Amino acid sequence: MPDLSRRAFLALAATVVVAACSDDDGAGPTATTGSRDGSTTTAGRSPSTSSTTTSSTTTTTSPPTTAALAGDPFVLGVNAGDPDPTSVVLWTRLVSDGLPEAVDVTWETSTDGFATVASSGAVTATAADGHSVHAVVDLNRAVSYRFQAGGYTSPVGRAAPAIVGAAGLKVAAVSCQHFETGYYAAHRDLAEWAPDAVVFLGDFIYEGAGRPIGGDVVRSHDGPEPTDVAGYRGRYAQYLADDQLQAARAACPWWVIWDDHEVENNYAGLVSQDGVDPAQFAARRLAAYQVWWEHMPVRIPKPHAGADTIIYRTGGYGDLLDLVLLDGRQFRSDQACGDATMSLEPACAEAAEPSRTMLGAVQETWTAEALAASGATWTVLGQQTVLTDLHLSNGAVLNEDQWDGYAPARDRVLAAAAPVAGKLVVLTGDIHLAGVGRLPGVGTEFVTTSVSSIGRVPAGLQPIIDGFATIVDAELLHRGYVRHTVTPAAWTAEYRIVDAVASADSTVSTWRTFTVPAAASTEVTAT
Repeated sequence: MPDLSRRAFLALAATVVVAACSDDDGAGPTATTGSRDGSTTTAGRSPSTSSTTTSSTTTTTSPPTTAALAGDPFVLGVNAGDPDPTSVVLWTRLVSDGLPEAVDVTWETSTDGFATVASSGAVTATAADGHSVHAVVDLNRAVSYRFQAGGYTSPVGRAAPAIVGAAGLKVAAVSCQHFETGYYAAHRDLAEWAPDAVVFLGDFIYEGAGRPIGGDVVRSHDGPEPTDVAGYRGRYAQYLADDQLQAARAACPWWVIWDDHEVENNYAGLVSQDGVDPAQFAARRLAAYQVWWEHMPVRIPKPHAGADTIIYRTGGYGDLLDLVLLDGRQFRSDQACGDATMSLEPACAEAAEPSRTMLGAVQETWTAEALAASGATWTVLGQQTVLTDLHLSNGAVLNEDQWDGYAPARDRVLAAAAPVAGKLVVLTGDIHLAGVGRLPGVGTEFVTTSVSSIGRVPAGLQPIIDGFATIVDAELLHRGYVRHTVTPAAWTAEYRIVDAVASADSTVSTWRTFTVPAAASTEVTAT
């Protein structure tokens, strides 16, 4: 950890170095125009259901329609997700004027471009669920899939069960895609790479009100800050109308978790950043969780009042990789020290209280059990905020929203990782920069930069960032994502960076590639 001079640190503080995804996006709530409406399970892997499963559990007052619809309902694309060795979730959401309360939707899979249909089934999309579809489909190989409803056919996506090919596994890590501050060239590049899976690490949408184009804003959000179901649906619909994001979603199955901006910047449990009454914020959070569920290909029940929404879960790819996905928002203690950032002083006493938690007691225990049970060559922890220790030498915490602000909880998680020491890889988003961190004695953390959310760290501060003994390397200026190639022998992380985020046609190139050998994931080499 660097021992910074006051002058150097003031330069660091002036640029809000570590706030990144945890910072407000600069757009507070407004009430100028209406939002455009695009109209508890046990932890761990959910069991498969039949191939005709529908996402809807709502009783409808009229039978689902099979009649022609007024317009193409598949404008938000398709996505697959949460694969297990024998099945996958196929997702779409119908959006069209005048949709009936319930609509019959058929799905089909094929291995020959739909010259023949390999399997098919029917589901019902209901208004109560935003006309979303989560069909759990049995698979034993890679397929193309599509949906049909009301005389229309969806775009075609690619899905596969959680199996490993001869060349290993290709996994893309992605996070932080602020619609206003950049285009999605990173998603275009990801789709061209055609990975086997995507791990999305949070901040799928940003909740700020629309801002006029200019400066960092290259395209505007529609309407005010969402706080209810209609508002959040409109925001997701705007994001998912983007062709490049649709292409990435259609390319392969996704594993998705959330961070803060799916609800509100820097919220902690039921504590709102803006000091909203907890009961009022609980209603907003439930609306946001429901709409997140409506737009993600997940195997969890629809969120409902009076129960936690359990998104932490496991996945696996044979003997090669065990995936442990966490929720670092819903159960955390409020940020310590008034959610201070950039303080030169040692952290307040509150930050060191052992009772404080990032995950909550139940999820902490579950995480320890999941790590202890991992028997694969690689154990992957997919989570939101930087786990690597970035304390200053005097104990100052640069960002109380990160794991540094929950140090006792981090110590417990790292202690629980002892059974997988040497094979642990942590995938992290949130911070809007590309970095590789050391987790001494345990493993390596690969931090993906944002797809489009603006960075906070100018190039002039590179020497300060490099001064942390726990940082292997960092790239501060560019947007992008990470291509991970996993084999029984090694883990390779190729950092892809976007040349000009203000252009949808921007070139995307490789910054650096990092490799860790199997059974020695603390040993990182760069090329």
